[in-house]
Amino acid sequence: MSNSSNLRLDDLNISRLNLIVALDQIDNQRQWAVMFEDGDRIVKISCQALPELGVPHGIDNDVSAALIDHFNSLGQPETGVLELSATQLLRLCAFHSGGTYYIMLRQSLERMHSASYSVSGGWRDHPNSRWTHAKFHFIESLDYSAREAGTFDERTIIRVRLAEAIVSSLRSGYTKPLDFAFMYSLSRPRTRILFRVLDAVRVNPEKLDEVVNSFEVDLMAWADQCKIPNGIPGNVRRALEGPHQELLKRGYLREVTYLGRGKSQRIRYDFHPAFTPLDPALIRRLRQHGVVDGVARQLANEYSKALLLDLIDRFERLVSTGVLVVKKTPAHALVHLIRNPDQYPLAVTETPGPARRLPKVKPPELLTDPRTELEAEFLGKTPEQRSDAVLARLTLLYPRKFNVTELDVLRQKVLRGDLDPAVLLSQGAQAMANLDA
Repeated sequence: MSNSSNLRLDDLNISRLNLIVALDQIDNQRQWAVMFEDGDRIVKISCQALPELGVPHGIDNDVSAALIDHFNSLGQPETGVLELSATQLLRLCAFHSGGTYYIMLRQSLERMHSASYSVSGGWRDHPNSRWTHAKFHFIESLDYSAREAGTFDERTIIRVRLAEAIVSSLRSGYTKPLDFAFMYSLSRPRTRILFRVLDAVRVNPEKLDEVVNSFEVDLMAWADQCKIPNGIPGNVRRALEGPHQELLKRGYLREVTYLGRGKSQRIRYDFHPAFTPLDPALIRRLRQHGVVDGVARQLANEYSKALLLDLIDRFERLVSTGVLVVKKTPAHALVHLIRNPDQYPLAVTETPGPARRLPKVKPPELLTDPRTELEAEFLGKTPEQRSDAVLARLTLLYPRKFNVTELDVLRQKVLRGDLDPAVLLSQGAQAMANLDA
């Protein structure tokens, strides 16, 4: 059973449509196309790929999810550009850092860069509450440093630009929680793909706060959604059997039931309620103040959504008016207020007569950290973690200023200890502030 400490956000368009073939390996498959009815809409989705690479499948699900997760962790940059080391991306995918995995990672990125997708009538324009069309490559541009042409190794720096359609979808908030730790702990790529799409279809695509604990679908339509290229019901069931058994054993699914016979069969999935995702609006509010997802889940289990939102509003009012002084972290102060609301004023109100100073509220254990914010950020990190963090922060400060080879050199200097990350970022931020970048 997952403790949801690694619950983060996935794009709902990508996960619902499932653009990755739910097979560990494919046999030179160059294209696929599916069409289905969704209410009063006809949805068509197709994929065209290069013959030498084939359509995205298997581990491409892990890589695509990791790229979306990294994009979110950077604050969803409008450019959609991500710059990170190959080693860091392997770690985000929960892969080992070995020669075989570097080869697999490069091939996966090349597939998602070269494959062309077309979605007709099934891409959600969340801000305008309408269904639209989209054509894109998951990765619109791909660049990387390499000591040998066409190879990845521990020094490789990767620059990718996500499709504009995906960037817009994520930035518009068309997202859902995804338990990355649970997904990456599943044994096979096929099972991880099925988990991701199952977790997405539980969410009402037009009302994101509505989540169901059971789901029923036509067997052959489900094969299309999972992109399992086989028109024989028995073969589809066999392809799903392994993933079903693992998800049942791990407690995500309570039951899988087949109804009917032949091509008219339907599948009913019953989910374990413990895996009901957190409300996206609530988790965003808590994250704004640094509350980690594990704590957010505990709070959501103990208090109603309405009460939590009300207490977050109170916290923000008290901080903005100076009544509450945060001396350690906003997350610590907010959680203390939620668990001890009686210790805090209900609101800041105007009172008639002479102006009066409201008392400062000092919650227990809010101690000042003597280290600077940057020094504290790098304290306790490994050299590799420091170098990856510097890369992420510096490329946000100076997008597209450095090529991938220069970023490779910079990362190596931090990795070896030739450059102090806190000093480097401080100087970089100061130069930006002085317009001397």
